Amino acid sequence: MKLPRSRRITLRSDFHRIRTSGHSLQGKFLVLGYLADDTLTEPFRLGLITTKRLGGAVVRNRVRRRLRGIIHRTGARITEPHWLVLIARSAAATATSEELEKEWKWLLHRAPLMKPKAD
Repeated sequence: MKLPRSRRITLRSDFHRIRTSGHSLQGKFLVLGYLADDTLTEPFRLGLITTKRLGGAVVRNRVRRRLRGIIHRTGARITEPHWLVLIARSAAATATSEELEKEWKWLLHRAPLMKPKAD
């Protein structure tokens, strides 16, 4: 369930570029930063941020696992090539997977980055 290296954002300069040039949406559990980029060959590149405010390493890793699972299930519905940064807020530590997924989808619709569901 690991994102391939080509789909991950790891450089500080990339995070900074999304923060300064992109847009941001806030929810109760997550903050979504995004920036459109037509030069990307993949649908999106993603960076996850889980700070020590969430809790210890076990809690941070659990939140990261849940978020990666949610992105794995819904990532194919992202509309066009984007750089995404997903920041987990402290409330995400106590949130269920369903709550996190609901908020993720709400943020994508609000952005608007999600394709309509194909019936």
